[in-house]
Amino acid sequence: MSDIIRFLERMGEDVRLRDASAAELELALAQAHLEPEHGAAVLAGDAARLQALLGLGTLMAVQLPAEEEEEEEQEDEGEEPPPSEESRRREAVLA
Repeated sequence: MSDIIRFLERMGEDVRLRDASAAELELALAQAHLEPEHGAAVLAGDAARLQALLGLGTLMAVQLPAEEEEEEEQEDEGEEPPPSEESRRREAVLA
């Protein structure tokens, strides 16, 4: 089983192998000395079959939306915010 995992890892890392033609991929599989069933599943691009051969169960992920935080109302709603230090300096220079 580890041979097929190593081959799949190599296939993911090597762009030439990932984009190889069927003949090139078949040659690489033969050189890797994999089980014939594993090689056939890789050549067919059959991930479900490969998962079954490796004894992997169903892969599942669950996503839930995050709880929305309530927006706090500003106490001084309607009032202008206090002037910043920079705006006070500008007013002093202009005066």
